[in-house]
Amino acid sequence: MTMNTTRLTTYWTIDEAATAIDLLDILREALWETYGEQITQMHREACDDGIQDTNQCEFEFDDEIPF
Repeated sequence: MTMNTTRLTTYWTIDEAATAIDLLDILREALWETYGEQITQMHREACDDGIQDTNQCEFEFDDEIPF
């Protein structure tokens, strides 16, 4: 696999920067509407996989809280 570099001009006017941010907001909303549930599920599965640490043990906490 080779690494590619994408160059992005950063000498934008305020209007150009605002337009780029607006585009990213619209893109994010559209992608979330289409793939939001699947993305959430993917993150849940990744978290579940990462939680399994064999060096950790689970304690049962049945203590009464005095307040």
